[in-house]
Amino acid sequence: MIKNSLVKTFPGPAAWRRLSAAAVFFAAVAAIAPSYGADPAADEAVLNFVGADIESVIKAVGHYTNTTFIIDPRVKGTINLVSEKHVTKAQAFNLLTSALRLQGYTVVVTDGFTKVVPEADAKLQASPIQAGAVRGDQIATQIFRLNYESSANLVTVLRPLISPNNSINANPGNNTLVITDYADNLTRLGKIIAALDAPAVGDMDVVPIRHAI
Repeated sequence: MIKNSLVKTFPGPAAWRRLSAAAVFFAAVAAIAPSYGADPAADEAVLNFVGADIESVIKAVGHYTNTTFIIDPRVKGTINLVSEKHVTKAQAFNLLTSALRLQGYTVVVTDGFTKVVPEADAKLQASPIQAGAVRGDQIATQIFRLNYESSANLVTVLRPLISPNNSINANPGNNTLVITDYADNLTRLGKIIAALDAPAVGDMDVVPIRHAI
């Protein structure tokens, strides 16, 4: 695991700027400390990125998880990604997507590679057409077909529950909702829609008449 003292061997921001892109990448890769337990198949690592260049961290995690990332040029800045214990490749990927979400970026998984883009542009990418196909902090599009409630009416109810950068649209023709948002929120919205899309049920009271007709 890379210690803070190792990071401090670089005197300051000016020295970092003088590093080549390749040197920054290999420094980021070194910040992932592999750990192998008694079982050789147990491939885990400790993440230790503090104030690191976001592009280098994405590439380092991609190297560890065998994921090919395509990074939008607008994805800039620094990021903190620290795990207190060993994490698997899947956990490292999930931690990265969660950290990117907090920075206003997201990942869109396509065939063979993963795009890292600003959240506002994710809905324009070729995202999966079901929430179950991706993890919680990834963008997906899901179509909800309604049986009883009007899709136009539900748009007003659900719009405040969706990220401002993502979308919800009603299709009155077949009474469906098309929602693009984070996969974990789509799961929550599905439960809300199921509760709202129910037949109207009225209670009936039987009142016996004793004297009047």
